[in-house]
Amino acid sequence: MKKYVYQALGVLAISVMVVSCNSTNKSDGKSDIGEPNNSILEAGLLESGKSYDMKIDTIGDVDWFAIPVSGQGYLDVSAKNIPDGMNLVIRFSEKEEWEQTKEKWITGELSLPATIPVYKPDTIYFMLKDKYHATASEEDIAFRAEFIEEFDSYEPNNEAENAQMVSTGEVVESAFFPTSDVDWFKTKVDSSGYLMIQARSIPDNIQVETRFAKRPDDFSDAAYISGGLNLPAAIQVTEPGEYYFYLKDRYNANMSRDMAEWKIDFITEIDTTEPNNSFNQAYRLAVNDTVKVAIFPQGDTDYFSLTPEFNSTLRIAAKYPKDLRPEIQLYKEEDFEQVPIGNWQELPLNIEVEANQKYYIRLHSRHDSNGSREPVLFSVSQISKKTSE
Repeated sequence: MKKYVYQALGVLAISVMVVSCNSTNKSDGKSDIGEPNNSILEAGLLESGKSYDMKIDTIGDVDWFAIPVSGQGYLDVSAKNIPDGMNLVIRFSEKEEWEQTKEKWITGELSLPATIPVYKPDTIYFMLKDKYHATASEEDIAFRAEFIEEFDSYEPNNEAENAQMVSTGEVVESAFFPTSDVDWFKTKVDSSGYLMIQARSIPDNIQVETRFAKRPDDFSDAAYISGGLNLPAAIQVTEPGEYYFYLKDRYNANMSRDMAEWKIDFITEIDTTEPNNSFNQAYRLAVNDTVKVAIFPQGDTDYFSLTPEFNSTLRIAAKYPKDLRPEIQLYKEEDFEQVPIGNWQELPLNIEVEANQKYYIRLHSRHDSNGSREPVLFSVSQISKKTSE
Protein backbone atom coordinates (compact mmCIF):
# COMPACT_ATOMS: atom_id res chain seq x y z
CA MET A 1 0.00 0.00 0.00
CA LYS A 2 2.75 2.40 0.95
CA LYS A 3 4.49 1.51 -2.32
CA TYR A 4 1.54 2.82 -4.40
CA VAL A 5 1.26 5.92 -2.18
CA TYR A 6 4.92 6.69 -2.78
CA GLN A 7 4.48 6.11 -6.51
CA ALA A 8 1.49 8.47 -6.57
CA LEU A 9 3.40 11.09 -4.65
CA GLY A 10 6.29 10.70 -7.08
CA VAL A 11 4.00 11.27 -10.08
CA LEU A 12 2.50 14.31 -8.36
CA ALA A 13 5.99 15.69 -7.68
CA ILE A 14 6.97 15.23 -11.33
CA SER A 15 3.75 16.95 -12.43
CA VAL A 16 4.47 19.86 -10.13
CA MET A 17 7.98 20.08 -11.55
CA VAL A 18 6.61 20.10 -15.12
CA VAL A 19 4.12 22.83 -14.28
CA SER A 20 6.88 24.73 -12.53
CA CYS A 21 9.11 24.41 -15.61
CA ASN A 22 6.29 25.63 -17.88
CA SER A 23 5.77 28.61 -15.58
CA THR A 24 9.46 29.32 -15.70
CA ASN A 25 9.38 29.24 -19.48
CA LYS A 26 6.56 31.80 -19.44
CA SER A 27 8.21 34.01 -16.83
CA ASP A 28 10.50 35.69 -19.36
CA GLY A 29 8.12 38.63 -19.52
CA LYS A 30 5.45 36.96 -21.67
CA SER A 31 2.07 35.55 -20.65
CA ASP A 32 -0.48 33.54 -22.57
CA ILE A 33 -3.97 35.05 -22.24
CA GLY A 34 -5.43 31.99 -23.94
CA GLU A 35 -8.83 31.07 -25.25
CA PRO A 36 -11.71 31.71 -25.17
CA ASN A 37 -11.33 35.31 -26.38
CA ASN A 38 -13.32 35.22 -29.60
CA SER A 39 -15.56 38.21 -28.81
CA ILE A 40 -15.25 41.61 -27.20
CA LEU A 41 -17.06 40.19 -24.15
CA GLU A 42 -14.28 37.63 -23.69
CA ALA A 43 -11.38 40.03 -24.29
CA GLY A 44 -8.24 39.21 -22.34
CA LEU A 45 -7.11 42.05 -20.08
CA LEU A 46 -3.55 43.25 -20.75
CA GLU A 47 -0.97 45.28 -18.88
CA SER A 48 0.72 48.13 -20.72
CA GLY A 49 4.20 47.29 -22.00
CA LYS A 50 4.00 43.57 -21.12
CA SER A 51 4.60 40.92 -23.78
CA TYR A 52 2.07 38.13 -24.36
CA ASP A 53 1.69 35.04 -26.52
CA MET A 54 -1.29 34.24 -28.73
CA LYS A 55 -2.23 31.97 -31.61
CA ILE A 56 -4.67 32.11 -34.46
CA ASP A 57 -5.67 28.57 -33.52
CA THR A 58 -7.84 27.79 -36.51
CA ILE A 59 -8.64 29.39 -39.83
CA GLY A 60 -11.21 32.08 -39.08
CA ASP A 61 -10.14 32.50 -35.43
CA VAL A 62 -10.12 36.03 -33.98
CA ASP A 63 -8.56 37.05 -30.67
CA TRP A 64 -9.85 39.96 -28.57
CA PHE A 65 -7.90 41.90 -25.96
CA ALA A 66 -8.50 44.93 -23.74
CA ILE A 67 -6.12 47.42 -22.19
CA PRO A 68 -6.86 50.30 -19.79
CA VAL A 69 -5.41 53.72 -20.70
CA SER A 70 -4.92 56.35 -18.03
CA GLY A 71 -5.48 59.54 -20.04
CA GLN A 72 -4.64 61.34 -23.27
CA GLY A 73 -1.90 59.74 -25.31
CA TYR A 74 -1.39 56.89 -27.74
CA LEU A 75 -1.88 53.14 -27.83
CA ASP A 76 0.81 51.23 -29.71
CA VAL A 77 0.48 47.52 -30.57
CA SER A 78 3.29 45.48 -32.15
CA ALA A 79 3.86 41.78 -32.83
CA LYS A 80 6.66 39.42 -33.86
CA ASN A 81 7.06 35.78 -34.87
CA ILE A 82 4.15 36.14 -37.27
CA PRO A 83 3.99 32.99 -39.45
CA ASP A 84 4.98 33.25 -43.09
CA GLY A 85 1.92 33.75 -45.25
CA MET A 86 -0.17 35.26 -42.45
CA ASN A 87 -1.38 38.85 -42.86
CA LEU A 88 -2.01 39.69 -39.21
CA VAL A 89 -4.18 42.81 -38.81
CA ILE A 90 -5.65 44.71 -35.91
CA ARG A 91 -8.86 46.66 -35.45
CA PHE A 92 -9.56 48.91 -32.47
CA SER A 93 -12.91 49.33 -30.75
CA GLU A 94 -14.70 50.70 -27.74
CA LYS A 95 -17.35 48.58 -26.01
CA GLU A 96 -21.02 49.54 -26.05
CA GLU A 97 -22.33 48.51 -22.64
CA TRP A 98 -26.00 49.22 -23.36
CA GLU A 99 -26.25 48.23 -27.01
CA GLN A 100 -26.96 44.84 -28.54
CA THR A 101 -23.95 45.23 -30.82
CA LYS A 102 -21.06 45.62 -28.39
CA GLU A 103 -18.36 46.75 -30.82
CA LYS A 104 -18.03 50.46 -31.47
CA TRP A 105 -15.25 50.44 -34.06
CA ILE A 106 -12.83 53.35 -33.91
CA THR A 107 -10.54 52.23 -36.77
CA GLY A 108 -10.62 50.01 -39.78
CA GLU A 109 -8.22 47.08 -40.14
CA LEU A 110 -4.60 48.18 -39.74
CA SER A 111 -1.29 46.47 -40.35
CA LEU A 112 1.06 45.94 -37.42
CA PRO A 113 2.69 47.78 -35.78
CA ALA A 114 -0.25 50.15 -35.29
CA THR A 115 -0.58 53.29 -33.17
CA ILE A 116 -3.78 55.25 -32.46
CA PRO A 117 -4.44 58.39 -30.41
CA VAL A 118 -6.60 58.22 -27.29
CA TYR A 119 -8.04 61.28 -25.58
CA LYS A 120 -9.28 60.27 -22.13
CA PRO A 121 -9.04 57.52 -19.49
CA ASP A 122 -10.78 54.50 -20.97
CA THR A 123 -10.50 50.82 -21.82
CA ILE A 124 -9.56 50.23 -25.44
CA TYR A 125 -10.37 46.92 -27.10
CA PHE A 126 -8.72 45.42 -30.13
CA MET A 127 -9.11 42.36 -32.30
CA LEU A 128 -6.26 40.45 -33.95
CA LYS A 129 -6.88 38.14 -36.91
CA ASP A 130 -5.56 36.95 -40.22
CA LYS A 131 -6.87 39.52 -42.69
CA TYR A 132 -8.32 37.01 -45.13
CA HIS A 133 -9.02 34.17 -42.65
CA ALA A 134 -6.66 32.09 -44.78
CA THR A 135 -4.07 30.79 -42.30
CA ALA A 136 -3.66 29.64 -38.70
CA SER A 137 -0.58 29.62 -36.44
CA GLU A 138 1.01 26.54 -34.89
CA GLU A 139 3.65 28.54 -33.04
CA ASP A 140 3.13 31.36 -30.57
CA ILE A 141 2.88 34.92 -31.86
CA ALA A 142 4.41 37.41 -29.42
CA PHE A 143 2.67 40.78 -29.09
CA ARG A 144 2.66 43.82 -26.86
CA ALA A 145 0.30 46.75 -26.26
CA GLU A 146 1.77 49.91 -24.76
CA PHE A 147 0.12 53.13 -23.62
CA ILE A 148 2.27 56.20 -24.37
CA GLU A 149 1.43 59.36 -22.46
CA GLU A 150 0.81 62.51 -24.50
CA PHE A 151 4.04 64.37 -25.25
CA ASP A 152 2.73 67.01 -27.72
CA SER A 153 1.37 69.96 -25.74
CA TYR A 154 -0.71 71.16 -28.72
CA GLU A 155 -2.83 68.01 -28.98
CA PRO A 156 -5.65 67.38 -29.61
CA ASN A 157 -5.69 69.52 -32.76
CA ASN A 158 -6.58 67.09 -35.55
CA GLU A 159 -9.39 69.26 -36.96
CA ALA A 160 -9.62 72.92 -37.91
CA GLU A 161 -12.32 73.31 -35.23
CA ASN A 162 -9.75 72.66 -32.48
CA ALA A 163 -6.83 74.47 -34.12
CA GLN A 164 -4.31 75.74 -31.55
CA MET A 165 -3.47 79.44 -31.56
CA VAL A 166 0.20 80.35 -32.10
CA SER A 167 1.77 83.79 -32.31
CA THR A 168 3.76 84.93 -35.33
CA GLY A 169 7.48 84.61 -34.65
CA GLU A 170 6.90 82.03 -31.88
CA VAL A 171 9.08 78.90 -32.09
CA VAL A 172 6.79 75.88 -31.79
CA GLU A 173 7.60 72.24 -31.03
CA SER A 174 5.09 69.63 -32.19
CA ALA A 175 5.15 65.97 -33.23
CA PHE A 176 4.06 64.07 -36.33
CA PHE A 177 2.70 61.14 -34.35
CA PRO A 178 1.06 58.71 -34.97
CA THR A 179 0.92 57.91 -38.69
CA SER A 180 -1.69 60.10 -40.47
CA ASP A 181 -1.49 62.75 -37.74
CA VAL A 182 -2.72 66.16 -38.94
CA ASP A 183 -2.00 69.14 -36.68
CA TRP A 184 -4.07 72.30 -37.09
CA PHE A 185 -2.96 75.74 -35.91
CA LYS A 186 -4.15 79.31 -36.36
CA THR A 187 -2.63 82.75 -36.06
CA LYS A 188 -3.89 86.30 -36.17
CA VAL A 189 -2.74 89.18 -38.38
CA ASP A 190 -3.67 92.86 -38.15
CA SER A 191 -2.92 94.01 -41.70
CA SER A 192 -2.23 92.81 -45.21
CA GLY A 193 1.08 91.10 -45.90
CA TYR A 194 2.39 87.55 -45.98
CA LEU A 195 2.46 84.52 -43.71
CA MET A 196 5.54 82.32 -44.01
CA ILE A 197 6.19 78.97 -42.30
CA GLN A 198 9.78 77.77 -41.85
CA ALA A 199 11.31 74.86 -39.95
CA ARG A 200 14.81 74.32 -38.60
CA SER A 201 14.35 70.84 -37.16
CA ILE A 202 12.20 68.14 -38.79
CA PRO A 203 12.65 64.37 -38.25
CA ASP A 204 14.52 62.86 -41.19
CA ASN A 205 11.68 60.53 -42.21
CA ILE A 206 9.04 63.30 -42.34
CA GLN A 207 8.29 65.35 -45.44
CA VAL A 208 6.16 68.22 -44.20
CA GLU A 209 3.15 69.51 -46.09
CA THR A 210 1.20 72.59 -45.05
CA ARG A 211 -2.04 74.09 -46.32
CA PHE A 212 -3.67 77.40 -45.40
CA ALA A 213 -7.34 78.04 -44.72
CA LYS A 214 -9.67 80.82 -43.53
CA ARG A 215 -13.20 81.00 -42.17
CA PRO A 216 -15.35 83.28 -44.37
CA ASP A 217 -17.41 84.22 -41.30
CA ASP A 218 -18.07 83.09 -37.74
CA PHE A 219 -20.73 80.64 -38.88
CA SER A 220 -18.71 78.85 -41.58
CA ASP A 221 -16.13 76.09 -41.55
CA ALA A 222 -12.53 76.89 -42.46
CA ALA A 223 -12.08 76.84 -46.25
CA TYR A 224 -8.75 76.18 -47.96
CA ILE A 225 -7.04 79.20 -49.54
CA SER A 226 -3.97 77.34 -50.80
CA GLY A 227 -2.98 73.95 -52.09
CA GLY A 228 -0.55 71.64 -50.30
CA LEU A 229 2.88 73.32 -49.98
CA ASN A 230 6.34 72.14 -48.96
CA LEU A 231 8.27 74.11 -46.34
CA PRO A 232 9.29 76.89 -46.41
CA ALA A 233 5.82 78.01 -47.51
CA ALA A 234 4.18 81.43 -47.75
CA ILE A 235 0.86 82.95 -48.75
CA GLN A 236 -0.34 86.49 -49.22
CA VAL A 237 -3.01 87.72 -46.81
CA THR A 238 -5.00 90.72 -47.97
CA GLU A 239 -7.07 91.43 -44.88
CA PRO A 240 -6.76 91.24 -41.09
CA GLY A 241 -8.12 88.22 -39.24
CA GLU A 242 -7.41 84.66 -38.18
CA TYR A 243 -5.71 82.31 -40.62
CA TYR A 244 -5.61 78.54 -40.22
CA PHE A 245 -3.03 76.05 -41.42
CA TYR A 246 -2.21 72.40 -40.94
CA LEU A 247 1.07 70.49 -40.80
CA LYS A 248 1.37 66.80 -41.66
CA ASP A 249 3.57 64.21 -43.33
CA ARG A 250 2.91 64.70 -47.05
CA TYR A 251 1.90 61.12 -47.77
CA ASN A 252 0.59 60.20 -44.29
CA ALA A 253 3.14 57.39 -44.37
CA ASN A 254 5.61 58.17 -41.57
CA MET A 255 5.60 59.18 -37.93
CA SER A 256 8.17 60.14 -35.31
CA ARG A 257 8.29 60.70 -31.58
CA ASP A 258 11.00 63.32 -32.17
CA MET A 259 9.69 66.88 -31.99
CA ALA A 260 9.69 69.17 -35.00
CA GLU A 261 10.67 72.81 -34.49
CA TRP A 262 9.07 75.46 -36.69
CA LYS A 263 7.55 78.95 -36.69
CA ILE A 264 5.16 81.11 -38.68
CA ASP A 265 6.22 84.70 -39.42
CA PHE A 266 4.20 87.69 -40.58
CA ILE A 267 5.90 89.78 -43.27
CA THR A 268 4.51 93.24 -43.91
CA GLU A 269 3.45 94.07 -47.47
CA ILE A 270 6.48 94.55 -49.71
CA ASP A 271 4.65 95.31 -52.97
CA THR A 272 2.93 98.69 -53.27
CA THR A 273 0.90 97.48 -56.27
CA GLU A 274 -0.88 94.85 -54.16
CA PRO A 275 -3.56 93.64 -53.97
CA ASN A 276 -3.56 92.93 -57.70
CA ASN A 277 -4.22 89.21 -57.88
CA SER A 278 -7.03 89.27 -60.45
CA PHE A 279 -8.26 91.23 -63.48
CA ASN A 280 -10.65 93.13 -61.23
CA GLN A 281 -7.77 94.18 -58.96
CA ALA A 282 -5.36 95.05 -61.78
CA TYR A 283 -2.97 97.87 -60.91
CA ARG A 284 -3.30 100.73 -63.42
CA LEU A 285 -0.09 101.60 -65.26
CA ALA A 286 0.70 104.54 -67.52
CA VAL A 287 3.11 104.47 -70.44
CA ASN A 288 6.68 105.10 -69.21
CA ASP A 289 5.85 103.88 -65.70
CA THR A 290 8.29 101.87 -63.59
CA VAL A 291 6.99 100.15 -60.47
CA LYS A 292 8.51 97.95 -57.77
CA VAL A 293 6.70 94.63 -57.50
CA ALA A 294 7.38 91.40 -55.62
CA ILE A 295 6.67 87.99 -57.08
CA PHE A 296 6.09 86.57 -53.63
CA PRO A 297 5.15 84.05 -52.38
CA GLN A 298 5.74 81.20 -54.81
CA GLY A 299 2.77 81.08 -57.18
CA ASP A 300 2.07 84.82 -56.94
CA THR A 301 0.54 86.36 -60.08
CA ASP A 302 0.24 90.13 -60.51
CA TYR A 303 -2.20 91.87 -62.86
CA PHE A 304 -1.77 95.30 -64.46
CA SER A 305 -3.92 97.34 -66.82
CA LEU A 306 -2.81 99.85 -69.48
CA THR A 307 -4.68 102.13 -71.91
CA PRO A 308 -2.25 103.85 -74.37
CA GLU A 309 -3.11 107.27 -75.78
CA PHE A 310 -1.43 106.57 -79.13
CA ASN A 311 -0.84 103.79 -81.60
CA SER A 312 2.69 102.90 -80.63
CA THR A 313 5.35 100.31 -79.92
CA LEU A 314 5.90 99.60 -76.25
CA ARG A 315 8.69 97.76 -74.49
CA ILE A 316 7.89 95.74 -71.37
CA ALA A 317 10.94 94.90 -69.28
CA ALA A 318 11.96 93.87 -65.79
CA LYS A 319 15.05 93.89 -63.61
CA TYR A 320 14.83 90.97 -61.21
CA PRO A 321 16.74 88.62 -58.87
CA LYS A 322 18.73 85.98 -60.74
CA ASP A 323 16.72 83.02 -59.44
CA LEU A 324 13.46 84.38 -60.90
CA ARG A 325 12.27 83.95 -64.50
CA PRO A 326 9.50 86.53 -64.96
CA GLU A 327 7.17 86.17 -67.93
CA ILE A 328 3.95 87.88 -68.98
CA GLN A 329 0.67 87.08 -70.68
CA LEU A 330 -1.04 89.90 -72.63
CA TYR A 331 -4.80 90.41 -72.86
CA LYS A 332 -7.02 92.78 -74.81
CA GLU A 333 -10.37 93.89 -73.43
CA GLU A 334 -13.29 93.32 -75.81
CA ASP A 335 -16.89 93.72 -74.67
CA PHE A 336 -15.68 93.74 -71.06
CA GLU A 337 -13.97 90.36 -71.56
CA GLN A 338 -10.23 89.72 -71.33
CA VAL A 339 -9.07 88.03 -74.54
CA PRO A 340 -5.52 86.57 -74.50
CA ILE A 341 -2.99 87.78 -77.09
CA GLY A 342 -0.58 84.92 -77.69
CA ASN A 343 0.98 82.78 -74.98
CA TRP A 344 3.24 83.46 -72.01
CA GLN A 345 6.34 85.32 -73.15
CA GLU A 346 9.68 86.06 -71.54
CA LEU A 347 10.89 89.60 -70.87
CA PRO A 348 11.96 91.99 -72.33
CA LEU A 349 9.24 92.17 -74.97
CA ASN A 350 8.17 94.70 -77.64
CA ILE A 351 4.46 94.94 -78.44
CA GLU A 352 2.29 96.96 -80.86
CA VAL A 353 -0.66 98.69 -79.21
CA GLU A 354 -3.65 100.69 -80.35
CA ALA A 355 -4.74 104.04 -78.96
CA ASN A 356 -7.50 104.04 -76.33
CA GLN A 357 -7.55 100.23 -76.22
CA LYS A 358 -7.45 98.69 -72.75
CA TYR A 359 -4.79 96.02 -72.25
CA TYR A 360 -3.98 93.75 -69.32
CA ILE A 361 -0.60 92.34 -68.36
CA ARG A 362 -0.35 89.22 -66.23
CA LEU A 363 3.05 88.75 -64.55
CA HIS A 364 4.44 85.70 -62.75
CA SER A 365 7.56 83.55 -62.38
CA ARG A 366 7.80 80.92 -65.09
CA HIS A 367 5.97 77.70 -64.12
CA ASP A 368 5.24 79.38 -60.77
CA SER A 369 8.45 77.67 -59.72
CA ASN A 370 9.87 80.37 -57.51
CA GLY A 371 9.21 83.50 -55.53
CA SER A 372 11.39 86.20 -54.01
CA ARG A 373 11.05 88.91 -51.41
CA GLU A 374 13.53 91.02 -53.42
CA PRO A 375 11.71 93.59 -55.56
CA VAL A 376 11.34 93.36 -59.32
CA LEU A 377 11.59 96.64 -61.26
CA PHE A 378 8.80 96.35 -63.81
CA SER A 379 8.55 98.95 -66.57
CA VAL A 380 6.45 99.86 -69.63
CA SER A 381 8.08 102.37 -71.94
CA GLN A 382 7.25 103.82 -75.37
CA ILE A 383 9.78 103.06 -78.10
CA SER A 384 8.00 104.79 -80.97
CA LYS A 385 4.70 106.49 -81.76
CA LYS A 386 2.87 105.97 -85.03
CA THR A 387 1.74 109.09 -86.85
CA SER A 388 -1.85 109.34 -88.13
CA GLU A 389 -2.41 108.51 -91.81
